[in-house]
Amino acid sequence: MNDILVLDKLSVCDDKRVLLKDVSLSLKENETIAFIGESGSGKTITLKSILAILPEDVKRASGSVYLCGEDIYSLKNSKKRSFLGQHIGFVAQNTVNYLHPLLRISTQMTDGYITYNGKKSKKEAYEKAYQLLLSVGITDPERVLSSYPSQLSGGMKQRVNIATALMMDPCLLLSDEPTTALDKVVQKQVIDLYLSLLSKRNISLVLVSHDLFFVSKIADKIAVFYSGQIVELGQKNEILNTPMHPYTKALLALSPSMDMDKGKPLQEIKGYISEEDRLRPGCPFFSRCPHATKKCESVVDQVFVSPTHSVKCTLI
Repeated sequence: MNDILVLDKLSVCDDKRVLLKDVSLSLKENETIAFIGESGSGKTITLKSILAILPEDVKRASGSVYLCGEDIYSLKNSKKRSFLGQHIGFVAQNTVNYLHPLLRISTQMTDGYITYNGKKSKKEAYEKAYQLLLSVGITDPERVLSSYPSQLSGGMKQRVNIATALMMDPCLLLSDEPTTALDKVVQKQVIDLYLSLLSKRNISLVLVSHDLFFVSKIADKIAVFYSGQIVELGQKNEILNTPMHPYTKALLALSPSMDMDKGKPLQEIKGYISEEDRLRPGCPFFSRCPHATKKCESVVDQVFVSPTHSVKCTLI
């Protein structure tokens, strides 16, 4: 299978900080990768780097992003916008603010499609939006298309966002925390929806999520982010069943389970991500790692546990 997405030693910074440092990964056709890690670890800024929509004060310092073989940062802005718009679908984290409150859903779903498909009529665009809403489980698409966002529930807005992201038949879908702020019943519906879409569509998915249950159900592989770096990367079962990096082990231990001792407090990772950790030449987890040695402060090794499982840790 061909690589749909390749990040090659991508580094991103602003005027004061290194936000991403040498991030490398690849994603093949019909493959799903999940980004996990604490808030501020670099997951969302990686998505924005793929979309080339970095904030004004943030820039790509080095490295490349290849989408379907094209180096997107080498494209002229006019072509880049069109290329990304036709190849990537994006489901934003905040469904409430992402949809424009003063535009009907039909307008928001069809405008981009008509713009990038000049030969398509408004009727064709409407019909496609109608069918996509049906495909994401909305049983009354005509009412939803004529509605404003305020007239829809959180779960309905999430389904609309997913359907909108699919309007251009993208080869890559980026989804940022799709179950955030949804109740457990709706979260389960969203998980089932993603599984159904992936089984029926020729599409690759990059998923950002704090929901390890969601990740365990949908991901093929997992990238563990910490302080702007990928500290562990591997197949889903490798990461969830045999984690190697101390941070990955600590992160997975945070997830509560039904068989845990009810009398004991929940696990925590002491400390926080500091700017000093981001600049450190060695392991960024040094200051919080209970197993760190003096060597870890200045040296970090890239260890390949298997052909698909890599860990940045001198202790392995």
